[in-house]
Parts: sequence; structure tokens; C-alpha cells
Amino acid sequence: MKVVPSILSLFLTLSVFAQQKPEVISYIKQFRHIAIDEMVRTRIPASITMAQGLLESGFGKSPLSRQANNHFGIKCKSEWTGKKFFQDDDEAQECFRVYEHAEASYVDHSDFLLTRYRYATLFQLPPTDYKAWAIGLKEVGYATNPKYAGILTTFIETYNLHELDLIALAQIEEKEKLILLCESVEPSAIKTEPVPTATKSKHVEVQLLKSNGPVAVSGGREEFIVNGVRAVKAVGNEDPFKIAFDYNIDYSFVLNFNDLNKGEQFKDGEFIFLHAKKNAGEEPTYKVRSGECMRDVSQRLGIKIKDLYAKNLMKPNEQVYAGEILNLQNTKTQPPRTLSYYEFLKTQGQISRSSQYQVQQTDTLYSIAKKFNTTIEQLKVLNNLESTDLKPGQTLVVSR
Repeated sequence: MKVVPSILSLFLTLSVFAQQKPEVISYIKQFRHIAIDEMVRTRIPASITMAQGLLESGFGKSPLSRQANNHFGIKCKSEWTGKKFFQDDDEAQECFRVYEHAEASYVDHSDFLLTRYRYATLFQLPPTDYKAWAIGLKEVGYATNPKYAGILTTFIETYNLHELDLIALAQIEEKEKLILLCESVEPSAIKTEPVPTATKSKHVEVQLLKSNGPVAVSGGREEFIVNGVRAVKAVGNEDPFKIAFDYNIDYSFVLNFNDLNKGEQFKDGEFIFLHAKKNAGEEPTYKVRSGECMRDVSQRLGIKIKDLYAKNLMKPNEQVYAGEILNLQNTKTQPPRTLSYYEFLKTQGQISRSSQYQVQQTDTLYSIAKKFNTTIEQLKVLNNLESTDLKPGQTLVVSR
């Protein structure tokens, strides 16, 4: 059985170094929770985040961290519309982002890595391999200091910051256990099943007619078994909140089961999974149809999108050409022909030659930023948006 250190044991470990570097211990204690939370959210090692924060902020003592709450030295860039702080860096009086509080700096740092294509390869590394992450950050050009990876590793090993990673992993595993509880009974083995609806006293009897056929449900809604997983079909652009309410499933689980981001909706006619999808498909391969993106394939076949990407040696957000063959069970020896999400949408007529995108019913500003490897701030600047509210059919400029 794997032993996961408690928060208390982490404090005891850190206290050994208290007389040596009290300012470092103080910083770690102050920001360890947000580093752990960000690892749970993004899979960026908490040890790496903490080591970068220590280095970039001078243990929270630098003018940039004290006056601008900027702990990672993130510069304004063209997309930044918030407050600004100017100080000499590579050049005189460069512009840096100002945050309302330090925690916002941590979140922005995670999003910065998540939404820049140059850092995509980092997320293929194990979240517990802090050495590989440190070297990877240097190799992809995060920092110019040739000793950058070594400095991060020294911080991590001197102060046992890898224990933060274990704490975060324990939280991730606990969350995944809760998800597994929802699929602990194999749907194909069930003969009859009462389906409770939230805040309602009566149950609905569900009778499974056959393993891959529709299931009659009172109220006129059919259920399906797709790749051994219970599912329904979306009616219109259905809101995940409605599914969560109707089937008494946590809203975050509905998003997780269906690879949706917060604020997105289901597309009319697609499968909505009520349990976690499988790691592999029923068939060994699948030929991609015209107009299908990778999430479409995932929802059609009941296979987790991260496993679909992994089995086909594809990078996050890459799409495949129609007619390409995807592996659903074994890992390919070579990836299929791919194109970026931007190029894919362009082939579907959703982007004009002037780099414009037409907002769809299920889009949010966050989901659009993720599609185009940009940020919400960048989209707001390009389109003079004062809020994140969007309307279907609205045209956005997604790149210059």
C-alpha cells in the first residue's frame, strides 16, 4: 500500500530547515495550498510551481511580488488588459502584470503553461518527475539561465517539495475514486435499475433491453449502452446542469465524464455519458468521418479523449484528417496525419481567411481560448470585449 505523507508530516520535514532559511519556509507554508490545488486542477507538479515561485519572487521579497503580487515574472504581452507594473528587466522599464492577490498569479502561471503550444510537451511528462519538468522548462525556452533546471531541482530536493506532489496526487486519486463509484456496477450486467431524480421522491424504473440498444425510460427519454457505458442522447444544446439534476450526478462529474469545460453545453444528438468512459474502444480501430473532431470520436465511441490521444501519439488539441485510422486499443507506431484545431475549424468553414471564428451555441470564451492556444485576455483585447458573455453567431477575431 502506498504511503502518502500528511500535511503534518510535511510541516515536520520543512521545520528541519527553519533555522537555515526561515524566509523560504515561511513562503512555502503560505503558498503550498495554492500550488497543490493547481496541480490537482492542471497536473503541473506542485513542486515545480513552488520552486518557480520561490526563485522568481525571491521568496516573496522582490518588488514585483510585493507591489504587483506577480510571483512568476509574467510580462504583460499584448493580451493583458489589467493593471501594469514597470521595472527594468532584459530591457529598461518592461511591463509586468499586476494581480489583485498572489494566488491569482499562481493561477495565471498555470494557465500560461496550459495555453501556450510551446509547453504542450511538458504535459506528456509524469507529474511526479520533477527533474524532467525542470529540464523540460529549460529546453522549451521558459528561462534563459543555463542553470535554471538545476536551481529548481535544488530547491525541490533541499526542501522536499516533492512531498507536495504526493499530497496533490492523493487528492487526485480520491477524486478519481469518487468517479469510479459511479461506474462500480457494470451497466450491461444490470437487469432493472431505479434511477432517482434529485429532490424527487419517486424512482424511475429503467429496463435494459440489449447491450447496445436503446433503453426505454418513463418520460420518453431513451438510454443507450455505448462501449459498456450508460448514456443518453442530447436534445438540442443541452445544459450539463440539467443532466446533473435529472440523474442526481455531481455537475463536475458530468463535465469530467464527457470531456467538457465549465460553461460548455452538449451538442444536439451526441451521447451524454452518465459514467466515466472507457480507456479503450470495443473495436481495434476507427476511420474518422468528415467533419469529426477528436472529441466527437470520443463521444461517439465511449473512449476517454486523453486515451484516444495517447494511443495515437497525438499532441493535445491536434485533430485528424477525415479518412485517417485511429487506434482504439493498442498504441500506434506512428501518429496519423494531423492538423491544428485552428486548421480543422477552417476546413469546416468556421474560420474566415481573416482569422475570424463564428461563436457556436456551446462555446464559452474559455473554450475558444483553449481551442486556439490563446488566452481569454488576448481574445478580449482583439475583440474589444468588456465581459466574457458571448452570443451564438457572433464573430470573433482569434488571431492577428
